Amino acid sequence: MNKYKQLLNFFYEVGQLKRIPRSGWVQLGISNPESIADHTTRSVFIAFVLAKLEGADPYKTALINAFHEIGETRIGDVNKVGARYLNKKEAEEKALKEQYKNLPKEIADAFKEILYGLETDHNKETLVARDADLVECAIQAKEYIEQGYELAQNWIDNVAKTVKTESAKKIVSMLKDSDSLDWFKNLKKIER
Repeated sequence: MNKYKQLLNFFYEVGQLKRIPRSGWVQLGISNPESIADHTTRSVFIAFVLAKLEGADPYKTALINAFHEIGETRIGDVNKVGARYLNKKEAEEKALKEQYKNLPKEIADAFKEILYGLETDHNKETLVARDADLVECAIQAKEYIEQGYELAQNWIDNVAKTVKTESAKKIVSMLKDSDSLDWFKNLKKIER
């Protein structure tokens, strides 16, 4: 198959992330939850910032967060309850191996290099990337709490116990007393 056709097919496949809802939020009863792509977008920004704060490579950390969900185009988003009944890591690895086979070798090798050691704290970048992924979940939970889904507090509580970097711990600890709409309240210019 032509290299550019392989790449175009991959781009279509990655587009699936926009269509797949985050399944934990579905279990919570949220009828129109964020997609995997929605989650990934904010986690990339969080990863870059946390990496800067923690002395890790912000570009590699952001790329890890941008790329780490690609296996979910094939297996979907498996939440913690679903993960009790199947080996999510194994399923994602199988999906990634098949995805790599469908990519030009130089592209597949670059993806492998970025994602190496993701499920472990292989290096500072993977540690920070994992924290960024969790911080994004906690921030999303706070937004859902503000919309009336009080049970989303469980996500924040679990993230608070799980994050490892000082920057992530600080941000998560601030969620309780924050308001997700504060960012724009002083931006409105009212004139008469």
